[in-house]
Amino acid sequence: MKNSIYIFLLTIFLYSCKSAQKPTIITSKNDALKMGAYSFTEKEGLDKPAKPTKKELRAIEKAKHKAHQDSIEKSKIIVVVEEETPQDFTPTFEVSNYIKEQILNVAAENLGSPYRGGGRTPAGFDCSGFVNYTMSQFDIELPRSSAEMSRIGKRILKSEAQSGDLIFFNTSGGGVSHVGIVTENKEGVIKFIHSSTSSGVIYSSTAESYYARTFVGVNRILE
Repeated sequence: MKNSIYIFLLTIFLYSCKSAQKPTIITSKNDALKMGAYSFTEKEGLDKPAKPTKKELRAIEKAKHKAHQDSIEKSKIIVVVEEETPQDFTPTFEVSNYIKEQILNVAAENLGSPYRGGGRTPAGFDCSGFVNYTMSQFDIELPRSSAEMSRIGKRILKSEAQSGDLIFFNTSGGGVSHVGIVTENKEGVIKFIHSSTSSGVIYSSTAESYYARTFVGVNRILE
């Protein structure tokens, strides 16, 4: 009888031990937390940083670019040098060869216009009035008299005269008193258009004895 009881108790003990060793299957993090079978480190508990959006990336790149440009601008050194203009310096007018040709064309349109003292229109020109009128059609403003015109621009050699230059003469014996516009220079002979007292607007040249004798010089006012 005692043996039977002993065997029965031993059987119950072994069965309870086997049941205790049977593993418990945990299927989720929540189950593990409930059973106290889950723990986490401080590192695991921190939120991971979110990736920047495309808009944020563009803003970052724009900020970097602006910072770079600002650094470049700060590195620039601007030096302004002020130079005094000589009292006797008169600038020339910068024009293209095409404009020079057009100036000569306008001058030629007035061939035959009569001479008139003080005249400045196609109805009648004096020498400086003719030059003034022609140049003013291209917004080139010159002094009124031939003597004053001779003091502007750049004096050049007779051999270097070009179309559009001004040619001066001393026809009165008291200094520059006549002016014309150079149309061509061939082998040192200068052809020019002007308003003469005897014939009005005509072509003449330094090959003519009168103009060879009274020639003063050539100034360049067009570059």
